Amino acid sequence: MKTILFPTDFSNEAAKALPVVAQLARLFNADLHLIHVLQRLMPGYAPRIHDADAQHLDALIVIEAAFDALKATPALNALRVHTHALTAADPADLLDDPRFAAADLLVMASTGASGLKELLLGSTAEHLIRRATMPLLVLKNPPGYLDLKTIVFASDFAGQYDASIDFLQMLFDAFDYPAVHLLYINTLNHFVPTHELLPRMEAFARRYQLSGCSFNQQDEYDVETGLLAFAHEKQADLIVLGTHGRRGLRHLLQGSIAEDVANHATISVLALPLHQETVLATVQGLLN
Repeated sequence: MKTILFPTDFSNEAAKALPVVAQLARLFNADLHLIHVLQRLMPGYAPRIHDADAQHLDALIVIEAAFDALKATPALNALRVHTHALTAADPADLLDDPRFAAADLLVMASTGASGLKELLLGSTAEHLIRRATMPLLVLKNPPGYLDLKTIVFASDFAGQYDASIDFLQMLFDAFDYPAVHLLYINTLNHFVPTHELLPRMEAFARRYQLSGCSFNQQDEYDVETGLLAFAHEKQADLIVLGTHGRRGLRHLLQGSIAEDVANHATISVLALPLHQETVLATVQGLLN
């Protein structure tokens, strides 16, 4: 792993997550990029262009001072830290910057969103999950030090994780191979009997060399409820699941389990991008 991205809004939540981000950068000897997205002023917000330019320059001065304060924190001592102030309409637009396209991991702190805000706008974590092409770690209630002992890996075990499995194996190795519970949530709309599911899970574990993991299935009305309940029961430190990065009409119709779980979970969530062929196969299955 060479590059870790950490978008920050300089909030208390981001400050709490910084030691964990630093821990990961140190653990993997990676360059750490701290990114703040300065959102563009809405049209008509400033009465004159000169006023808007002045406000923008003032904001950049404040941001650079905040970055200097972060770089001086003991947690970042001796790390290779780079800072970036971007101007964009949405924080997730940082993913359009070619400098970050080849990053190995995106880490962010999140408190989630609920109620009308979730319905209309969603959280920043949701937007990033929808668009990220690299693994995205959403830190929820982060401790001062990340200690992964128990992981729940939820999937339908038919997806293509080839693009991100090396990262996952690296993560497991760095934390001395925590207990991994593979989990399938059986719902009324997507019910798979055990005699079909177990061979699928075993084949998945062999393909991706997930030795020593347990195989679990749980019946529930919806995937999110079952997954969060199972993770709570196991006292998991991390939830891992894949995401198709649905956008546009497809996202509106189907939504995203990864986004919902990252939004509502009380523990950290790692979203792994699935291979594009899986997305096409899923679309074809919906059309047939």
